[in-house]
Parts: sequence; C-alpha cells; structure tokens
Amino acid sequence: MRINVIKLMSPLHGEERVLKSIEPTMEFLQKNYEVKFVEPGEAEGFTLIWVMTGGVEGKFREIYEKLEKPVVLLSEGINNSLAASMEILSYVKSRGDSGYLLYASCEETAKKINELARLEEARIRIKNAAIGSIGGPSDWLIDSAVNFKKASKRWGTRFIDIPMEELCRYIEDQGEEKYDGYFDGAAVLEPTPDDIKGAHRIYVALRKLVSERGLDAVTVKCFDLLGKLKNTGCTALARLNDEGVVAGCEGDLPATFTMFAVRALTGQNSFMANPSAVDFSENTVVFAHCTIPTCMVRKYRLRSHFESGLGVAIAGEVQEGPATVFKIGGEGLDRFRLYRGTLVKNTESEQRCRTQIEVRLEVPVREFLENPLGNHQVIVSGDYSMLFDAFMKYMNLT
Repeated sequence: MRINVIKLMSPLHGEERVLKSIEPTMEFLQKNYEVKFVEPGEAEGFTLIWVMTGGVEGKFREIYEKLEKPVVLLSEGINNSLAASMEILSYVKSRGDSGYLLYASCEETAKKINELARLEEARIRIKNAAIGSIGGPSDWLIDSAVNFKKASKRWGTRFIDIPMEELCRYIEDQGEEKYDGYFDGAAVLEPTPDDIKGAHRIYVALRKLVSERGLDAVTVKCFDLLGKLKNTGCTALARLNDEGVVAGCEGDLPATFTMFAVRALTGQNSFMANPSAVDFSENTVVFAHCTIPTCMVRKYRLRSHFESGLGVAIAGEVQEGPATVFKIGGEGLDRFRLYRGTLVKNTESEQRCRTQIEVRLEVPVREFLENPLGNHQVIVSGDYSMLFDAFMKYMNLT
C-alpha cells in the first residue's frame, strides 16, 4: 500500500542528528508501505504528517489550509515531537476539523494506518463521484431534499440535477433492442412479457444516460414513469446496482448517497427500503421496497409494483444473519443514523412492497421510531456498524 508522508522538522535540532534518531520509524514505514515523501497539496491519497521534532507548530499552521482533512499525525517519543503533536492536534480540533495522533507500538500504528487508509480511500471515492438526480425528489419526501452546494462542500461530490424529460427522451429514442433475458431465472407472477420488455427499455435508456453523463450513482423519481409509461424502474435500478452503478428510488438523494458510501466502504450492495411495521415485543422492524439488487438475494420473483399494480417489481429473499441499518441525511448530508441488527426472516404481506425483511435491532425500536432521518433506510447484510461509525467520525460527523 502506498502512503504519502509530509515531514515536519525544526532546523534547530540538526537534520543529520534527527534523521539518525528516527531511523527505526523510517525502517518501519519503508518495510510496511510504499512511501512517497510529498509537499502539502501535492498528492491525493492517505497522507501522514510526520512530526519529527518539536518547534514545528508554526510551520504546520502555514501549510494547514493546503492539507486534506482529517489530519493524521505520526509522533515520536523523542525530540519534543509528542508535545508538538499535541499542540497541533489541539489546533486542528479547535478549528472544527478532525484529526488523529498516532503514537503507539509499530504493530498498533500499522493497524491504525491501515484502518485510516481504508477510510481515506472511501472518502476519495465519494469526493470524486458524480451523482445524478433525475426528476428531483418525490413529492412526499418533504425532509429529504439536499442542498447541492452544502453537500458538495462537505463531501466534494458533484450532484447533478437532470430533468425527467431527458430520461424519457432516451427511452423514446432507443431502437428495438430485444430483451436479453437478464431476469429469466425468476418466477413471474403478475407481469406480462410486454411489461418485462417495457421495463428493459427503461433499463437500457437509464444505462445509456448514466454512461453518457459520466455518473457513478443515480436516483430516479420513478413514480413519474407510472403515468408516462405504465411501467416502473424497479428492475432497471436493481440491474444497475448489480452492475456496480449505485441506483436509488423515488429521487431520494440522501438514501442513494448512503448506498454509494456503503459501496465505497464495503464493496457491497445495499437495500433501500421503507420502514413498514414494528413489533415491539420482538424489537423488530419490517423494511420493504419493490426493488433490490438481485446479487443480494438468494432467490426472487417478478411481481407488479405494489402501489400501482403496474410494471415489474422484485420480490426477493435475503439471507438471514447480521445486518446494519444506516442513513446519511440532512440538507447538507451532515447527519446520520446507525443501527446494528439481525435479519431474522423474510415476510410476504400483500399490504407491503414486494421485498420484505424483518430486522431485530440491538437498540429499542422505540428509539428508532423517535429519531428518524427521513423515510427510507439503507440496509446492508453483515455487521458494518463499527466501520460506518469510524468513517463518520473520520468525516467529523458524530
């Protein structure tokens, strides 16, 4: 793994003497990593500020604005390095930024570097991403609008507003591309062959729009398609997620952004869903939606869209086991909720969206109900609660 290192050293200590005294740290770094020594602002990627001596606080202040945040300091137990590091860390935190001080055994330091480098890799993926919002949020998502400027300032992500008419043109302009049988392994209940072909046309158009716009993720105000096409985007969104393009429903940008963050951190797909029912005695929540990445399920059926009875939706079964419920939200995507749980069973109510999972939370479900962050939640198989919490702290959100 490659890491960038910025050296801070006071000339008062004498460069030759300092370099001799910190040889063990240099050997440790070069043994475990591909080290690139850089100047502030030169390189993107995980960067250590190596505080080799004391007396460098003023120099740090001079370069501070050029540094990516959070700031990671590597301190020594000699040369007044630790004292300087603590002054620097205090300076960082007093300005509302997050920072880390690495001062431990080589084994513990290597473990922390690896953890932070993983978080930094995810931060950069999110920073460099372009996320499209087609049609804006659905009318009922009254607390899920995102201020693109605020969110982009915090995360670096480019948020792109795309009119629904643009997607409709892609659908209308495509030729007679045949359905390729992607979902042929599933049992089919309500949808007709024409419904499946129509859903495929939506997928082809959306895939082309995503490619030509250079999007890494997209959310679609998909209920608008019901009136225009008598069909849904459920299978299109599922397939895009299968193919590595994060795709969310109902124009919900916070949920889609959360799904992208989950993928950047874990490499896993996630399930965007409504909290649909609560069982207080079992401390469970049922989450349901009409689409899910098929790579997340052990089997699935093609059904009609729940609310409208139109088009093609996915009724999937997810493997029972540990699960994490996560949501980043707020106008500037600067708040989050995080719950550890266990997927205990899949349910099949005709009064809910087609894919339904019941998750037992490790906190009282009353707490979940009383502290909402919008409607949709994002559920990923596996316990990633510590990773997600560490990442949000890394991003200076608690």
